[in-house]
Amino acid sequence: MKIYFPSSTAYDPKIFIGFTIVITLAIFLLPHVRPYIYLVFLLTFFLVLLLGFAVIHMLFPEGEVNPIERAALSVSTSLALIPLIGLTLNYTPLGIEKASAIASLFLLIMVSNVLLIIKRTRTNASQSKKIEVNMKLIFCAFIPFAVAAILRVYPHLISGLPFSVDSWPSIRYAELLLKYSPVYLNDMEVFGSQHNYVGEKLFGAVVSVVSGLQPIQSMAFCVPLAGASSILIFYAAACRLYHEKSVPLLASLFLATSFSDIILTAGVKGETYAHPLYLTLILLYLNRDVAFWKKILLFTLTSASLVLSHYFTAMLTVAILGSAILGSLVIGEKKGKNVEIRSLLLPMMLALSILIYFLLYANWAFDFISAIDWLSAFSYQTLTLSLALCLSFKPPIKKWSIMALVCIIALALTLLFVWLTTVRTLIPGAPMLPAHYMIYAGPLIAAAPLCVLGYESIRKTYDEHYVMPLFWLASVLGLEGYAVFGSRDPNLGLTLTYRGINFLLPPVAILLAIGFHELYERWRLSKIAKASIAIVMLLMLSLNIFGVYATIYLQERYMGYFWLYRVQEYRAARWVKTVLSDGTVACDVKIAYILKGYFNLRVDEFQGLRYLNGESGQPRILFTYDQMSKNGYVIYGGYSVELPGRWVDKTLTLNHIYSNGIADIYAG
Repeated sequence: MKIYFPSSTAYDPKIFIGFTIVITLAIFLLPHVRPYIYLVFLLTFFLVLLLGFAVIHMLFPEGEVNPIERAALSVSTSLALIPLIGLTLNYTPLGIEKASAIASLFLLIMVSNVLLIIKRTRTNASQSKKIEVNMKLIFCAFIPFAVAAILRVYPHLISGLPFSVDSWPSIRYAELLLKYSPVYLNDMEVFGSQHNYVGEKLFGAVVSVVSGLQPIQSMAFCVPLAGASSILIFYAAACRLYHEKSVPLLASLFLATSFSDIILTAGVKGETYAHPLYLTLILLYLNRDVAFWKKILLFTLTSASLVLSHYFTAMLTVAILGSAILGSLVIGEKKGKNVEIRSLLLPMMLALSILIYFLLYANWAFDFISAIDWLSAFSYQTLTLSLALCLSFKPPIKKWSIMALVCIIALALTLLFVWLTTVRTLIPGAPMLPAHYMIYAGPLIAAAPLCVLGYESIRKTYDEHYVMPLFWLASVLGLEGYAVFGSRDPNLGLTLTYRGINFLLPPVAILLAIGFHELYERWRLSKIAKASIAIVMLLMLSLNIFGVYATIYLQERYMGYFWLYRVQEYRAARWVKTVLSDGTVACDVKIAYILKGYFNLRVDEFQGLRYLNGESGQPRILFTYDQMSKNGYVIYGGYSVELPGRWVDKTLTLNHIYSNGIADIYAG
């Protein structure tokens, strides 16, 4: 169904100016106490969204971009501007205060709308022009976004606490920022060592001060919601790559329900906040319909926030864009097409932003990342780019029998790799997984043959941009190759390996969706065969969601179960803070993050393990919790080690000073 709106009513800046004034006054005048505080929080949410919508409508008149892309760019522009607003306010005498933050948002929205009014007046915009809105397309974009939002906010809703161990340092940083602003963001005396990424912390500080909520409340909800917006942006990017309506929908649903993406983007951390920003940069690269200066402007703003939020994601985005652009240039030249050399400016600008960030803010990274590491990572990127180019130019597979054989081989190789992780350690420091964990990898195993079909399908086109997923995939595989074989630090290699899965998922989702469409729509299959394929896809999506259930409810080991904090654990940690003025707490990594990262206490993550194993004397304070009996003692990297069968007996020699049924604290 299509609906047509007059251009004069599609976005009326005068109405939005009035709407902004009402919202701003309501935020100022409503009392910041329950139940009004929740209304203020909702109004803050609308004010943040209005910022992006106003800027995008000022830049792009009606009809220049489609409604889905406009919505995606509006959300991402808000996410890009909020940290920059917080950064600017922090380095002014005003600091990040309620009045200064609200005034900044209000002024930016007003200026954008006034400029739009002037622009329309000068261009004499037609009042009779009709704007076409495809409601089916909007519905298809909303469904995966809604699923993503529910699944990513859900861990916080059931616990009432922020999800992920990395959330606690971010929240404490935001609280200190609000307390001391204006302050240098890398001030060790104020923030300690928790200042690697500041994007989500600046965002949390601005949203918290505007809404009147504490960062532990506002960030626990808003940052995962920001992470969920990456699905909307990904949908718009998928539409740019492939115009069949079912492909963006299926790809977005697969990404929205992917267990790894949910777990790693449901927490309050830089990686979560960076996810929609890096996808926005890819969307801007794929958009060839807008003026290049507008693309550069949005790219610059988004790049700045991405680097502030997660420089590792920014560096990988440089590799992805560089690989995709070089690939498209080579393929375009081979086909005799005019190539757009200026696109190389995009990764160069992002690389320059990273360099400036390292020089001004994180020059420790030059010591952390050695020249050998850079050379090794570059060599793996070169290798995977070369392989992608070879695959792009190889003759297409024409016989269905050979295609079926290649799909079977891809399925077998993926299955073999997953099986090997259950019988031996493939990466130094990684655990050997239980055999039944193969079921959680089921969607990725089933995706392998569909990705082969998808790749062969896109090669039939004559547009070099259609091979973007292949070069996207190649860049991430280059990172994974470096992590497994080239990294000198096993802990770093292990971290890059499992976090790199998140960057594999978007191109895999696109290739999978194209392969499914090719198989379902174009192959001459019986109705029973098509029904079976549809059932398999539904099972894949269901298994993705089951992975979240296994983590949150079944508390499966090695799957991030310890990232879900319970109220009893938080209360026990707060109690330790009130009674312990000096000394060190012996605890595992899960508890160490909240004690050290949030309550600023000294911890020893291995003393408790040594004591429970009978390898050291009594600790002054020992913190244990019930899940240790099932899943062991969590150590660095997110993995746990088994405790002795009668480890509880060791606690009987200590004084039991606190218990709430979940957490127990002992004194030596």
